[in-house]
Amino acid sequence: MRRRIIIFLALILAILAIVIPLALTVHFSRERAIAAERAHMQEYANWTLLRAEQVLTDAKDVLAQVGKGDCSVGHIERMRQLAIDSGAVEEVGHYDGDRLACTGWGKVPADVVIGRGTPSATLAGGYALHLHVKPRISHAREVMVLGYRDHNVLILPQRLVDVLSDSHMILGIATRQGTLIAITGRANDGLVGQLSRQAMTGMDETDIYASVQRGDLTAFAIADRSAIDAKLGSEMRLLLPIGLVASAILMLLILWVSRQRLSPEKELKLAIRKREFQVHYQPLIELATGYCVGAEALVRWRRPDGRWIAPDLFIPLAEQSGLILDITDHVIEQVVADLHAMLLAEQQVHVAINISARDLESGRFLDVLEREIAKAGIAPGQIWLEVTERSLINPDTARATIARARDAGHLMAIDDFGTGYSSLSLLETLPLDALKIDKCFIDAIGRDAAASVVTPHIIGMGRALKLNLIAEGVETREQDAYVRKAGVQFAQGWYYAKALPADEFMAFYRDYNRGKRSRFLSVAA
Repeated sequence: MRRRIIIFLALILAILAIVIPLALTVHFSRERAIAAERAHMQEYANWTLLRAEQVLTDAKDVLAQVGKGDCSVGHIERMRQLAIDSGAVEEVGHYDGDRLACTGWGKVPADVVIGRGTPSATLAGGYALHLHVKPRISHAREVMVLGYRDHNVLILPQRLVDVLSDSHMILGIATRQGTLIAITGRANDGLVGQLSRQAMTGMDETDIYASVQRGDLTAFAIADRSAIDAKLGSEMRLLLPIGLVASAILMLLILWVSRQRLSPEKELKLAIRKREFQVHYQPLIELATGYCVGAEALVRWRRPDGRWIAPDLFIPLAEQSGLILDITDHVIEQVVADLHAMLLAEQQVHVAINISARDLESGRFLDVLEREIAKAGIAPGQIWLEVTERSLINPDTARATIARARDAGHLMAIDDFGTGYSSLSLLETLPLDALKIDKCFIDAIGRDAAASVVTPHIIGMGRALKLNLIAEGVETREQDAYVRKAGVQFAQGWYYAKALPADEFMAFYRDYNRGKRSRFLSVAA
């Protein structure tokens, strides 16, 4: 009897030794996961609000610039040009009294009567907002209308929620009074209505969510919480059935497994410390002469087992965790180490280094860059810096860092142009030297695609801003011929060469340029 009691008590204590720590771990992990996800939702709600405010500000600027109108040829042309130049506005219209008289498309026929209608909401400053409008003149898809005095502008509602987000996330924007303007997916109507009317964070049986308010607008983010529940449930199903006899072995095994299986962030930290990142160089071709004038430095992650990790897998994690700063430092050091002899011997050659949004925000990479190029004796003009449109979400901070870089002698380029949210008015305020046309627009050349119509406008915008133009992702003879004819100065892509290790790039440079001479010498000097 005594032996049975001891065994029973031992079993109970062993079960408690497993269940209690596991229960506490699950509880605190759940609370931390919920708190982190709420903060995640609020962050995306803030980004959505910032995006919506930017679109509406651009639209209001158009309304402010259009001036008085009389539907003259000059007035119509001005409305058309303002719509073309704006990154937010699709069309501009003028009212004569309560009747739409003309748009950037021309005068409205006399037999077509389009009134102002009753606004869905009124924004501060006397702006009238009309939702779910189907244009009768241009026959475009459903839009929202922002009106002020005798003019209005058409805006695609989706532009207000055009924020890069997690695939499972729903983003929305509404008026402060609760009128829904735009949403990226389907969600519970009651929840959407609640989030539209107040700033809050929370969680229900199916969703986790957050909303923020500022001025006339409310922005919200919603995500499915099932993934959190599934993860916790799987851990519980794995550990709870474990018996008393195997408890010690399983605990040791779990400890061993946890040490072997690092989190992605820890793996990234370890890779940075072990310098597993390599830099490859994609040649940049001067189209007028066919001369290779430099390259773009592209970071690659090679694991100890020889596997290559694609940049689109680790760069987002690096940016989210802040480790991108360390990777940028490594790239700078590697570029100087790889090519300093070539850069000293070939003064016309430059190397472009990509700079992230976090790099722009901190500006600390400039100190690292200055130290490395001074140590190697490289001219600052031989190091170009590339920033993406998406990294310009805080224009004031970006503008200060870009100006500091140019003052130090570096040339600045905006990368992947056409995929972000920059408007002409924003680009005009940034001290840039070059504009890189995104690969998606180059791919559209020769195809019956909407992007193919945009490409000449991007080229024209670059010319208007007096920027050097660089075509990315040129892969065919047809694309090469097109950008040459369009007056694009430089190009890169597989048509000329893939991204190469340093020694192969230097060999390519020697072989490709044999017998050629660049006209680009004065720019890089």
